[in-house]
Amino acid sequence: MQTIVALSWFHRKIGPMVFYSYPEGTLEKTLSDRIASIMDQTVNEGMFSHSFENRFSMNYYFEIHSDWARGSNEMLMASIIFNRQIPREMEPIIHTLCTEFADKLRKNEDIYTAFHIHEMKYHEGEEDLIVKNHALITGWIEDLYWATLEETRERTEEEKIAALLTQEHIFFTLKKLSKGPITLEGLRDWFHSEFSNFRFKDLMDTLVDKQFIFINQIGLVEKYVLLLKEVNAERIPPDSVIEYLDEASEQVESELTNEILPIVLEYFSEHEMKNPEDLEKDSFNLFQIVSDRRKYGILTVLRKGISKKDRLPNIISKQIINHLENSLDFLKQHDIVEEMEHENNTYLLLKSDIQIKTAFPEYLRKLLPKDEEKEPDRIF
Repeated sequence: MQTIVALSWFHRKIGPMVFYSYPEGTLEKTLSDRIASIMDQTVNEGMFSHSFENRFSMNYYFEIHSDWARGSNEMLMASIIFNRQIPREMEPIIHTLCTEFADKLRKNEDIYTAFHIHEMKYHEGEEDLIVKNHALITGWIEDLYWATLEETRERTEEEKIAALLTQEHIFFTLKKLSKGPITLEGLRDWFHSEFSNFRFKDLMDTLVDKQFIFINQIGLVEKYVLLLKEVNAERIPPDSVIEYLDEASEQVESELTNEILPIVLEYFSEHEMKNPEDLEKDSFNLFQIVSDRRKYGILTVLRKGISKKDRLPNIISKQIINHLENSLDFLKQHDIVEEMEHENNTYLLLKSDIQIKTAFPEYLRKLLPKDEEKEPDRIF
């Protein structure tokens, strides 16, 4: 899906015009004029959509204070333009991105000066401020573009499952059901005692829709809830480290390999000793990591192998770069990423990878005949 981000501004003499768009050179003049012209459709702050030919735009009109504008306000409109209609569920996400962008401008008291970069002759002594703020705004528009790209990209199957299991009421309900069938009434009573802020019917509808459960009616009244598949997030040794192990068996070792292997092997030796309660908490944390787009982006890159830390910003999206240090700190704290120094370089590697898989519930596996072939796990 092609995406363009534009910021329109109401010039006191010319009228509405696109102030800046990104990626540069992708907004042709005809489209630029049409985008700017829709500023006239509203005078109230807020979001509205507009369609024309093969383009669909989400537009957010807002104003910021200005000492240089008539009425003491600059009139602005942030537009995110797609080459096709976006799913309805994405619209609130776009709305949030645009309101955050508008808030960023409002918090800078002199940001209005940026819009007068072609009129600097009328603002002697303010040239440096105008140039500085113009660079700020164009950078923020580029950030909005990268954030939009990240938020609207198609999610992997493991991300979709993780997003569902990050919700405590869903995660712990599935754990409850993994112990065996339970009456619908019994599950409802347990759920209301544990998660009173959530609707039980919404939970059931979600789990049935995602084919996690089956509700079986016995007789005229009694209903039982059966778990159809368990979903687990587990730690596994990273493929990149397994490849190093293969190399080591062929006597192809390096100093870096010798440093990596003990760290990973020691970690998994300790991890195997964790009790079921700790493993359950760890599983919940792993779902959080996979569902977080920034952390998952780093995980995806490091799955391909060890990376120099200073190279990482060149191979991940700009939206992730803006939160890189915080995300890396979190991943290091949770034993996903290890940072190592070697020959004056800082390297990042996976200390443990994450695998999300669905499996036939254990309590049902125990009921299968001994000669029945085990239902294979499905890995995403």
